[in-house]
Amino acid sequence: MGNTVLVVEDNEINRSLLVMILEETYHVLEAGNGREALEILKDPKNTISAVITDLIMPEMDGYQFLEVYSSSPQFVNIPVIVSTSQSDSESEVKCLEYGAWDFIKKPYNAEIIRFRVKNVIERSELYVLRKLRYQEQFDTLTGIYIQNMFVQQTKKLLRENPDTDFMILHFDISQFQVYNSVFGRREGDKLLCHIADLLRKLEEYEKKITYCRVEADAFCICMPAADSEFIQKMMDEFQKNFRSYQRDYNILANVGVFYIEDRTVSIPAMIDHAKLASKECKGSYIKNYHIYTDQMGKSIEEAQSIVSEMERAMKEEQFVLYLQPKYGLANYRLAGAEVLVRWITPEKGMVSPGKFIPVFEKNGQIMKLDYYIWEHSCKLIRSWLDRGLEPFPISVNISRVSLYNPRIVEEIHELTLKYDIPAKLFQLELTESAYTDNPESIKKAMRQLQEYGHTILMDDFGSGYSSLNVLKDISVDVLKLDMKFMAASGSENQKKSESIVANVIRLAKDLELPVIAEGVEEKEQVEFLSSVGCEYVQGYYFAKPMPVAEYNKLAFKV
Repeated sequence: MGNTVLVVEDNEINRSLLVMILEETYHVLEAGNGREALEILKDPKNTISAVITDLIMPEMDGYQFLEVYSSSPQFVNIPVIVSTSQSDSESEVKCLEYGAWDFIKKPYNAEIIRFRVKNVIERSELYVLRKLRYQEQFDTLTGIYIQNMFVQQTKKLLRENPDTDFMILHFDISQFQVYNSVFGRREGDKLLCHIADLLRKLEEYEKKITYCRVEADAFCICMPAADSEFIQKMMDEFQKNFRSYQRDYNILANVGVFYIEDRTVSIPAMIDHAKLASKECKGSYIKNYHIYTDQMGKSIEEAQSIVSEMERAMKEEQFVLYLQPKYGLANYRLAGAEVLVRWITPEKGMVSPGKFIPVFEKNGQIMKLDYYIWEHSCKLIRSWLDRGLEPFPISVNISRVSLYNPRIVEEIHELTLKYDIPAKLFQLELTESAYTDNPESIKKAMRQLQEYGHTILMDDFGSGYSSLNVLKDISVDVLKLDMKFMAASGSENQKKSESIVANVIRLAKDLELPVIAEGVEEKEQVEFLSSVGCEYVQGYYFAKPMPVAEYNKLAFKV
């Protein structure tokens, strides 16, 4: 008795009769109304093969039960047979509308009931089997292959055409989530189906082709290799079609191209290469396709190598603190330093921060690196204090990722307690853009850190689009102004940029906020900043980032 049938009937005599008819063949569960039936169906211990329900019942009748049943995806494969003494077609139509599979009439005929239950169970099992087989091969929304079938069919295509050169195209829609937000999920699904239809039309012109929906708005095509001119022409046709399909939105496609030169490379790896190439044209309105190069692959391998080496590098303390001095413009004397990090490996020497920082930001490992830098900075301050020195404050960076750490305030405060250092010597730098990502939680965290005695610096002030708004909403102690603002000396925009910088510094003075200008490289910049009242500078004109030993000589003459 592998199958279980649920009988839903408030009349005990009728329910007992149905149980007696079925129990020789099936395990039978009973419910007195629709509500009880739903509880039994929802119980994960019960695997129901079929339901027989009466229509007229208290609490929740058969119609109400069917209405809930038809709108519940988890019940869709469980056949429901309606038991009724009514013979009007209107009742039958209503039941069928709600998803009923069959009917049995009262008074009951035992043989008919057994056959009808057997038939609906077999039909449902066949339906589920067919559905599973379909889902193993085809995307349920668009009706084209899923990736697994694409891989199989592409292998077959390459095997059957050894003398034809092929390419893999990875195709997706730029800002598809925005399209969904503007027009709704249903319209987004219609667009995906439209794209699938376009791929089917390609098959009318090119027989040596396979295609699939990879995920979300991403599709893949394998077809005979073509030159850039052909690819651009194909993309132009797609864009032309999209303009006529949706005139109220500029649908922009991105395509990555991978030419198949080595057929021993796995098809999934080819797809990954094409996907990587497609990212190179994200957001570009000029060129919407990109061809994969070996350098892209090397970049991925390099990133993977960086990630795999990180843990060992931390244990061996290969990440080394460098300090870039800050100077006061009133007397041109040292006033502190910003902590930067350098990765010095035994095998490769120094690894550029421009290589490893973006990788760590992308995979979330930047949080570990942040904490490592904070702790080593606290250790450094402690070492200065233990030697009886009077250190200037040093500032550390807090990455955008670390700001999402709910324990950030506790972690920083616990470090200052652990190493017994004054919070005023341990300053914190956040980029302006980080403030705009999660303003309420950041505002609260910064306020708590200020209460503990830390100085908060807003880094890259003016580089975003909401600088003044951020300044209004969040309490900071110091502004850091990037001198990328400044046009080169003698350029036609020099006066404009100087006017902007002068006004930013004037605004900061009105708010009683000191300004540190960073990236200062020229004598003329120093003279200008001094003339408009900037208090501090940082940059190569005064000093490059330097190892701790070199900074010690500069700051303490030791």
